[in-house]
Amino acid sequence: MIELLRIKDFATVITGGTPSTTKDEYWNGGTIPWLNSGELNQDLITSTRNYITEKGLKNSSTRIMPADSVLIALTGSTTGVVGYLTFEACANQSVSGVLQSDKHFPKYLYYYLKSRRKKIVSDAYGGAQPHISQGYIKELQIPLPPLEQQKKIATILDSADAYRQKTKALIAKYDELTQSLFLDMF
Repeated sequence: MIELLRIKDFATVITGGTPSTTKDEYWNGGTIPWLNSGELNQDLITSTRNYITEKGLKNSSTRIMPADSVLIALTGSTTGVVGYLTFEACANQSVSGVLQSDKHFPKYLYYYLKSRRKKIVSDAYGGAQPHISQGYIKELQIPLPPLEQQKKIATILDSADAYRQKTKALIAKYDELTQSLFLDMF
């Protein structure tokens, strides 16, 4: 049986924050990964360019999000972009994270939210900088089949994504070959 539940009814949602950039002690020598919303474009988030210090973490509103959190960008051109966090990290205030729970399989939620990006973007408000809120994310209704079924769906979608990535790489190789052949002819 599939349940239709709001995210807030089955998981915790947190939003990041940014330590003051005028305080070097919050950034220099930092070891805690810190993401900006653009890094959600990685889909499976495996790296970050920025790190904060323990002092930066303690003196800001950012919070640590565990691995397997599903991240959603809140503002600007990345509004509604969904990423899957593969390591523990913090994020800025333009990123909310849905933390793992016993009611959902994170990869299933990741794929479901990715499939709903157009709807999320159409619901965004604001002129030059469209945005959604943490409250909006908490109210999103998600169809949740039993956990085992969620895992099966996510596994199938992982396989499909792997084929998509291979196809994308092949197309890039064909484009390189075409360009090379064209240059060789002239």
